[in-house]
Amino acid sequence: MALSMSTGERESLRLIGEALDRLSGGVYGSCSNCNRSISEVRLLAIPWARHCVECQELDEKGLLGA
Repeated sequence: MALSMSTGERESLRLIGEALDRLSGGVYGSCSNCNRSISEVRLLAIPWARHCVECQELDEKGLLGA
């Protein structure tokens, strides 16, 4: 099954798995960069979001630390 999945599908599954780990670890909904709360609207739209909007914009510009 994994071989028939696209790279995007595998990445989505990885992000969902990470979100489930954050949920079980009690840190779901907190930005993994700045620890601020991720807005409920963002989490409803992208339940696997790891960053708040501000940190996501920095990440997309390559400005967020590794």
